[in-house]
Amino acid sequence: MVRFRLPDPANRDLKYLASQERLVSMVRLHWAILLRVGAETVGAIALALAANIFLATRGESSSLITTLLWYFALFMILRALWRITDWHMDHLMITDKRLLKVSGVFVRKAQTMPLAKITDMTYTRDPLGRVLGYGEFKVESAGQDQALSKLPYIPKPDQLYITLLDMTFGGAPKPADDD
Repeated sequence: MVRFRLPDPANRDLKYLASQERLVSMVRLHWAILLRVGAETVGAIALALAANIFLATRGESSSLITTLLWYFALFMILRALWRITDWHMDHLMITDKRLLKVSGVFVRKAQTMPLAKITDMTYTRDPLGRVLGYGEFKVESAGQDQALSKLPYIPKPDQLYITLLDMTFGGAPKPADDD
């Protein structure tokens, strides 16, 4: 059985488990989900800094353009901090009975899918995901559109995939015999 380290702040999310439910795994989405917002924030700061340096070399120490660009950079920094906080608060839990995704900073939201209803599962890793160590799961249930149908940026996806196969379909596929 695969074991994942429980994130410290996630212990408060254990209250979403039923009394007879056993936690198998709890993970936070992979940090790669923050790459885009990080790059956008660095770009906004670089743009404001470049405009500031360019205008300073021309003798203009302060202008409306640089002020607006610095306000935009500040907005992007605050946005990045919000996304980091949101990422830190979100968890995917796998119990012996269901998948459970808990998200939200101020308003907590718990989305669930019973393991018994899972009929098909697709596991995908793009090239960046292979390098950084994340994957995406698509989970389907009997003809219904579920809230947890797409699970992107899952860390340690190979181990988690085997764990889900064991729990939903009665075991991981056996390697083929070489004849």
